[in-house]
Amino acid sequence: MSSFTKLHYTLDFEPIQNKNGTVCFVDHSKNENYTIGINVDDSDFKYYRCLEFPSLIADIIDLAVAIHGSDRLIPHPFDKPPCQINVILPVRNPDLLNSQLLKEKLEYLMWWATGNDWVFTFKKRIKKRSIEEQKQLIFFSDEVDEVALWSGGLDALAGLYNRIIKNPQGSFILCGSGSNDRVFNIQKNIFNTVDLLLPNELKLHRIPIRFCNSKKHEKNKISRARGVVFMLIGSACAYLSGKRILNVYENGIGAINLPYRSSALGLDHTRSVHPKTLFLVSDLLSTILDEPFKVQNPFLFFTKAQMCQTLVKDNKINLAFLTESCDRHLHEKQSQCGYCSSCLLRKQSLAAAGIKDETHYFISHGNKPIKQDTSLYFDNMIEQVNTFHRLLNVSDQFEQQWESLTSEFPQLDCDVLDYLENDNLTRTDIQKLLLKLYQSYVDEWKQVKSVVEASLISQNNQNLASSSQDFKQLNLLSYNQS
Repeated sequence: MSSFTKLHYTLDFEPIQNKNGTVCFVDHSKNENYTIGINVDDSDFKYYRCLEFPSLIADIIDLAVAIHGSDRLIPHPFDKPPCQINVILPVRNPDLLNSQLLKEKLEYLMWWATGNDWVFTFKKRIKKRSIEEQKQLIFFSDEVDEVALWSGGLDALAGLYNRIIKNPQGSFILCGSGSNDRVFNIQKNIFNTVDLLLPNELKLHRIPIRFCNSKKHEKNKISRARGVVFMLIGSACAYLSGKRILNVYENGIGAINLPYRSSALGLDHTRSVHPKTLFLVSDLLSTILDEPFKVQNPFLFFTKAQMCQTLVKDNKINLAFLTESCDRHLHEKQSQCGYCSSCLLRKQSLAAAGIKDETHYFISHGNKPIKQDTSLYFDNMIEQVNTFHRLLNVSDQFEQQWESLTSEFPQLDCDVLDYLENDNLTRTDIQKLLLKLYQSYVDEWKQVKSVVEASLISQNNQNLASSSQDFKQLNLLSYNQS
């Protein structure tokens, strides 16, 4: 607990609806409150295998919506102490969700994912949502092989392609969520292209979460709970599809997301698909459903470049340029900035896979990078790579390498290794795979550092030229007006 006075917020939700739902947002520090509309469109879930829509699944969806709404409405500045977030939510099974064990698991998960203190209070919900009242149901005709999250990013695409190659006759259900229409369009466009190219049975279900009458309330752009929200909704999709496993396709470097260096705290803080997050979500869902449920990442021990190799081999790499990786969510046509950590990892992975990067990157003049320096993330990533190189070269023996790596990054032991459950791998096996992951990442950067760095220099030159041209046009306009 911080010695600072905590900011304190309450979000009192009306029953989550398909339309006309609201939440009362209270900022106790300012003694202000607002009523904001929030709804979920879960109509895609009418296509399921269950005879009835389980009330527990409806509660899981509502919980995801409440977490998403709270996370987006409350500011999360990195330089401020943790805040307290009180969430009041009507559910169908309040006795279960209010149990001490379940609330402890939920509140610990949310603290881990966001760094804030969450307190949940569940009250009885009476009114059903339209999805629960469906009379005409459409069932899947065939058994589903795999359910996975679908983000519109390069990892999701490469992951799906790798899984399809492994199971050429398999059927896949992909699930996307969020509240960004542009991202939804990207998800749909990539899916449509992949669906035409591949013989597999593919289905896409998207569950939008919508805010209404909220333009006066600025949304938080740092969505630390995004991974939890998507996994809860994706798990509901998996359960309704007859599966008890949800797959998340993410490279191991991005999933574990070790800090660049202590001075760079806050540059990239997300734990969206961290192994511990997946474990905690799995444990929470298993408790709610009273049966084993698992969220897993089949690509934890792969670099992003390694995930892309199958696309290269099968000459499908053009699909990669339909995807988006950027953290900054720019609104321009060229919507990937090119200098954030996600864009840089994208550049690195494509170069390391031997792919000419045809992505259109854009540095917005009106939304300049941190400290007005497009090399900030690059410098920190290279510093981290150099640290990995130093730590892994202390010895040829894996025990010494692991001891060296975990002396600098102890979270690999306490937050990664301790939360990886795999019946086919021993603890030693996992240690060796993690060492191999980071060694591969170092080797890739050795090959492509100059390429990635040159792309930043080129972007800066283009940016300066564009700014100079804008300045000339501005002077000419001023002269004509005078």
